[in-house]
Amino acid sequence: MSERKRELIGRLEAYYRGFGWRVERADDGTVRAAGPGGVTWIGLAVVPEDLAAAGFEARLLALGEQRMPQGELCPLELLPADECAGDLRAVLERLRLSERGHVEVYSLAA
Repeated sequence: MSERKRELIGRLEAYYRGFGWRVERADDGTVRAAGPGGVTWIGLAVVPEDLAAAGFEARLLALGEQRMPQGELCPLELLPADECAGDLRAVLERLRLSERGHVEVYSLAA
């Protein structure tokens, strides 16, 4: 794993912990946070190599379909490296994930 990816994952963890939520790194490379009301938040750090990887779009689709025990879709939050944020947004548009309301892209500037 690249140093840049580790940095982004650390930012996601700190973000969720800042709310006082329980945070864990999942085996699939995501950060999972247990929020209020039993909501499971999924955070994914994205670097340019991810966008170029075979199966990345299928992975996004699968993450976008993950559900909580109550049946609701888990919120999926993506934190891209600045240099690939635009490309990631284009992928989400093409996959129509951005229309679904539970998938968000965050900026390091925010």
